[in-house]
Amino acid sequence: MPVFRTVKDARSGSIRLEAIHQPLYDSVALTSQTSVTLFSSGSASRSALLTNLQTAGQLSWPKRFSIRALRQVLGYAAAATYADASAFFQRGSYKIQVGEKVYLTIPAFILSAGVGLEQQTTVPATATTTGSVFANLGRPEQRNIYSLLHSIYLPPVQNFYVQLDIASGLSVTVTLHLFLEGELLREIQ
Repeated sequence: MPVFRTVKDARSGSIRLEAIHQPLYDSVALTSQTSVTLFSSGSASRSALLTNLQTAGQLSWPKRFSIRALRQVLGYAAAATYADASAFFQRGSYKIQVGEKVYLTIPAFILSAGVGLEQQTTVPATATTTGSVFANLGRPEQRNIYSLLHSIYLPPVQNFYVQLDIASGLSVTVTLHLFLEGELLREIQ
């Protein structure tokens, strides 16, 4: 059953919008850079795997979004090690800015797909093969994400971005996927 909300709009008065649970997400390949901005480029020439933001740095009218939680998922190159993952979490910090205001500043090790860094090593069956290492920031459970006590509201046609600062860059390529979890209000079709 669809959920509808009535919101006040300066342009149109009261309007009815459909509410859905749809995270906003963006991704970036990190290497040696010390600062990157997410949600600053739209979906032009980028696949749905990389972003679902249609307009660069803002929501088109009449869409609105309420950020209730944040999640980061890291994808590593084959040569990445536990030390590389640890270096990212020790050096990174995020800043969420809407318009001229900063609404959240947080170290990267708090935002996770779970809680805590977990690594598993598979032991080879024979001495001639090598084992594999799998690392994940926390147990992959839906509840293990950073939830906000008060949501961050993204109004329509208002610039916003998330900036990631890394103290000294990284030695390997890491693909970062950042998810803003919450409620998207969109026009009724």
